[in-house]
Amino acid sequence: MNRNIIKTMAMVLPLALFMIYGCKKDFLKTTNPNKNTEEQFWKTEADLKSAVASVYSLLRQPLYGYWGAFTGIQNINSLGDDVLTFPGGEAATTNIALFTNEATNSDASSTFSALYKSIYRANLVLANAEKVKVSDDVRNAYIAEAKFLRGLCYFTLASNFGDVPLIITSAKTADDQFVPSKPVAEVYAQAISDFTDAKNGLLPTRPTADLGRATSGAAIAYLGKTYLYIKDYPKAEATLALLNTAPYTYDLIADYSENFTSKNEFNKEAVFQWVYGPFGDPYGPWGVEGANSPMYNYLPQLIGPPGGGGWFKYVPTNYLIDQFKSEQRPVGSDTKFDKRMYYSLSWKRSNFGEADITWYGGTKTFDDLWASAQANISKIDPKSLLDVSGTNQFLINKFTNGWSGVASADNYWSATPSTANNVIMRYAEVLLMHAEAAAKNGNLAAAIADLKRIRARAGLVEKTAVNLPDLTSVMNEISHQKLLEMFFEQNRWHDLKRWYTPAELKAHFTQTNKHGAPFLQPKHYIFPIPTGELQTNNKIEQNILWR
Repeated sequence: MNRNIIKTMAMVLPLALFMIYGCKKDFLKTTNPNKNTEEQFWKTEADLKSAVASVYSLLRQPLYGYWGAFTGIQNINSLGDDVLTFPGGEAATTNIALFTNEATNSDASSTFSALYKSIYRANLVLANAEKVKVSDDVRNAYIAEAKFLRGLCYFTLASNFGDVPLIITSAKTADDQFVPSKPVAEVYAQAISDFTDAKNGLLPTRPTADLGRATSGAAIAYLGKTYLYIKDYPKAEATLALLNTAPYTYDLIADYSENFTSKNEFNKEAVFQWVYGPFGDPYGPWGVEGANSPMYNYLPQLIGPPGGGGWFKYVPTNYLIDQFKSEQRPVGSDTKFDKRMYYSLSWKRSNFGEADITWYGGTKTFDDLWASAQANISKIDPKSLLDVSGTNQFLINKFTNGWSGVASADNYWSATPSTANNVIMRYAEVLLMHAEAAAKNGNLAAAIADLKRIRARAGLVEKTAVNLPDLTSVMNEISHQKLLEMFFEQNRWHDLKRWYTPAELKAHFTQTNKHGAPFLQPKHYIFPIPTGELQTNNKIEQNILWR
């Protein structure tokens, strides 16, 4: 870790700085436990619960870290999703989007730092849980929860940085933190070990008061995802299939849009999520952990058009729009196109023979929103990357507050900033991952069955083995459905890395007018180890692709 992280990782527990009791919105209120020392702290279940909560704290920060709206979500989506990132914004984000980033990139460094801080906190729980006077069952549940969160950190590090330091014990000195990197296979193996222990130690459901905390279902989903990423398809298929049987009751909800708003939270499709709520100061969110830290969702601010109060940092590519429009629904359906398109994007519907609607409480037509977006759209260079002539005018609606009935609702300085949870693992993703693993194992019938459920909710006609007779056709359909279903959910980049060689992906990006395509090199499949880490930890070397 670099030196400012070591300060945070001092022997005074970092959780003494910031505690979140539980995960349901009622438990998101913060408190300061008066700077307990480590010797004084590990006494009661409340201490243990607070310690575990501190691990969640950094991971669910609304703006910074891997799942932060301002850094990680921007970075991963700009890399792989079919969007164009406007130049002239934050240099760190733009450089990642254009494949011109270096080891000094502050966004990647923020992600790396937050993950290791969280690992440190999880290791403290694992090292001290035995001191707490609770029953073995209670203690083991907290240990399993800490292992899930540590596994999530190592899975994220492995998939984004490759070879990284592997620290699984609580550091006693600063020097304990300075260890060499381990091969990425060992990092994934540690994630598998942690997820397996969490799968066996957590319950499948949480009581109402604890909704949002990790469950065995979440551990299974990420265990299966890890197997998929390392291409152990038999284990991936078998693991993910567990979520289709008792005691698990996950399912697709009828209304796709309710996965991304506050209308139907903790629904049957949500496998794991970061919980947000109306607590703390919504106007001072910049990376602070403290008693008045904000717990709002800031994605609308980053994505929404200026007409809705947003900063409007992305526009969908023509390729994405064409993919959504490529398969119309049967005549007589209630929509012309894929039902997911009507939440994921906004456009002037009368251009395609449907009734126009308004957004933000009826205050904005699409023409209003499009006009507000022109200052940023005009920055795209070269202009050939995006055709906005005729009916080729679309904006991103997903994750915005256009549905809310409130003017300028994307602005977090407004009266009603978003409190929607960020669901980072949905059952839809489980189905699509299972479909991929099954297909790779030659079980095309199982893959087609998974795709049937995804397509049915989207209002698309069923495809059978007649339409999908071989592995190539099934994988093409999986890729297509993941592009549409999981749009802007930090998945596409990792899918593309798994499916394409760097040369193939460069060709794909060139064909689809993805910005930065000329600069893509094999090294960009991972982030470099941050410069600050290299300068502080003399036992670590830069990943070989970045030397």
